[in-house]
Amino acid sequence: MPASLPTAPAIRWLLTWLLIRLLPLASLLALAPAWAQQAPPAPSAEATLEVAHQAVATFRSSFNGADAAGRVARAQLRLDEARNRELPPNIELVPVVLDKQRGVAFRQGDVLLFTLTEADLEAGSGETLDRAAQATLARLGQALQAEAQQRQWPVVLRALGVALLETLLLAALLWGLWRMAQLAEDTLTHKLEAPSADSSQPAPASTFMQYAQSLLSRLVQLAALFVSAALVYFWVTSVLLAFPGTRALGERLGGLFLDTVFTLGEGMLRAIPGLVVVAVIILLAQAVVEASNALFRAVARRRVTVSFLHPETAAATRRLVALAIWALALVAAYPYLPGSSSEVFKGVSVLVGAMVTLGSSGVVNQLMSGLVLVYSRALRVGDHVVIGKDGEGAEGVVQEVGTLATKLKTMRNEEITIPNAVLVGNPIRNYSRLADTQGTMMSTKVTIGYDAPWRQVHNLLTGAAQATPGLRPAPVPFVLQRALGDFYVEYELYVYLDKPLERLYRLSELHQNIQDAFNAAGVQIMSPHFYEQPAQPVVVPPARWGG
Repeated sequence: MPASLPTAPAIRWLLTWLLIRLLPLASLLALAPAWAQQAPPAPSAEATLEVAHQAVATFRSSFNGADAAGRVARAQLRLDEARNRELPPNIELVPVVLDKQRGVAFRQGDVLLFTLTEADLEAGSGETLDRAAQATLARLGQALQAEAQQRQWPVVLRALGVALLETLLLAALLWGLWRMAQLAEDTLTHKLEAPSADSSQPAPASTFMQYAQSLLSRLVQLAALFVSAALVYFWVTSVLLAFPGTRALGERLGGLFLDTVFTLGEGMLRAIPGLVVVAVIILLAQAVVEASNALFRAVARRRVTVSFLHPETAAATRRLVALAIWALALVAAYPYLPGSSSEVFKGVSVLVGAMVTLGSSGVVNQLMSGLVLVYSRALRVGDHVVIGKDGEGAEGVVQEVGTLATKLKTMRNEEITIPNAVLVGNPIRNYSRLADTQGTMMSTKVTIGYDAPWRQVHNLLTGAAQATPGLRPAPVPFVLQRALGDFYVEYELYVYLDKPLERLYRLSELHQNIQDAFNAAGVQIMSPHFYEQPAQPVVVPPARWGG
């Protein structure tokens, strides 16, 4: 089970706790409808009179010294007066004229409840005052009848019974739903964990199974939560419909749900043509990308020759072309996406663009540096390279030339990640680039005193090179005299490697062979930085080579 979501027992306990709290609340609303009367609205140009949660009349003008909100408050007081006096529910319509404004007064017994005027009619609706008065009378009669029924104990008890049965049904449905969700999770866990017991399964596949199990478990729980929320919503609506005093509120909740469903359905139907165009654009882009990928892969494998495209840069070019194709496809499909013309969608697009622009300067630098590395063909996977200056650089085998960084594997079996911008700003010595033609050149220096003949020194150095395995016989090793110092001559031996990755091992063996050759010939390698030359050469005789 994911740690971020509550467990099924905890959710069931929470829903049960909510049911226990909501049922007394619904009962209180049914037994005390006066508590549920909506407070007078804030002063505005329009106010609605509600009785038993049902809209009865809408006032849009001032009348008899009161604005729309004042008229609603005054009507509520007079309805309370008629209710307290237990007047008969019969409502009488009385035509009135006040300040040259014609209206219809609603009177219950001797209490004038409120007056509906011509100025209260909705502009442009074409409705007459008499028709509006009759509609208002019908709504008021239904609301007063609901209030009267709410005060009848048989009706309330019957509604409480219905609410109790619906609550029990809801509890059973929620229990069954979460039980099914738990069984589905257990089944998925069993099926996904069964292959992992096989030791032959690779580690990445096992990790993928674990992520799949976590994802499916989340989906099952989210689906159960969504269905539970819908059941609770329907339960609240049904309980409100069971009580006469809250029936109008229940009808309003049900209408809200239906309106939401119809709105979503209408939006989905309107979005179908645009989605079809988007699907066509995506399919065309995918076809073009596959065709370009096939071409670039053929160039990379040297099956097809293109004059302006090098095989080593074909892979990077393939990714750039694919990115450009998908960018064009996104631009073409954007106007057809549902909601793309909304202000929210545009605002989010601008925000994302600003974030990418402000925060991607370093990333763009690394991307451009990576392109410079690829198209300059400075290195490739498998090359033995040294990055940086002598004595300070990183040496290793290129494992990956990424979009943002390059990875090297050193001789110590360490992985070094170097940002592409650092690579571009430092010299790169590639020991593998010319290895297939004449081999990788390697050199080592030695200083010998002037008392040793230089021809002998040359022969000893080249002989040591020929005795070292892993060095190419051709081109033949050669020696250069780099400097004639005050105390010694500096010789540098140049050889060629077969395998650049073995440079350090071959260099160590070459040094060993040089020492053996010079010791056997009686030529000392130590530079003579002393004032008096020893009588005997400072060498290691062959008898001491074994230690």
